[in-house]
Amino acid sequence: MVDTKKLESIISQISGVTAVRIVPDGDNLREIHVIADSAKNPKQVVRDVETAILASTGLRIDRKIISVAQMAGEVHARPEYVISSLTTEDLGKNLRVAVSVEHGEDRYEGSAEGAKTSIQRLKTAAAAVISAFDELTESIYSVDDVRIITLAGKEFLVCHITKLDGGKERSLIGSAELEKDPLLAAANAALEVLVRFQ
Repeated sequence: MVDTKKLESIISQISGVTAVRIVPDGDNLREIHVIADSAKNPKQVVRDVETAILASTGLRIDRKIISVAQMAGEVHARPEYVISSLTTEDLGKNLRVAVSVEHGEDRYEGSAEGAKTSIQRLKTAAAAVISAFDELTESIYSVDDVRIITLAGKEFLVCHITKLDGGKERSLIGSAELEKDPLLAAANAALEVLVRFQ
């Protein structure tokens, strides 16, 4: 049985989504209706919905059942958070990842260390971004899992982060297209979460 409330909660965390309604069909999904702002192309919203559901539940859905309505309105330009540099340092068994995040004229730096295993390297890159945001938030974040998935013939890195705020935990999902550097993709996936929910 598909838990539609859980899926609606997952989709509602996607950047730009303001409302979501899922119409079930027995044990399957008949329709997914999403209302989003106009900051993203509707096709990007559809891809984000696919990625979030697959990463969170392992459920592959048919994108044809997703409909996106966008609310009219001006999108105000604002400086974006951008990872301006990512460097690594070999510490023997461990790896140190240092990042710089720029936001307009501001710059934030962070670093993290972890084992050099394939998954832990990615978690360490994501943790370095969390470190860069330490001075901007009082919440506690932890990188719980990192996965590489394939959607529409492209690879994406999906990062699951838990946010602890006021004694309450919240599961957050960030994603980034996997291009040349997996560490940079992991850092960008974490950055997406922190920008949305700091």
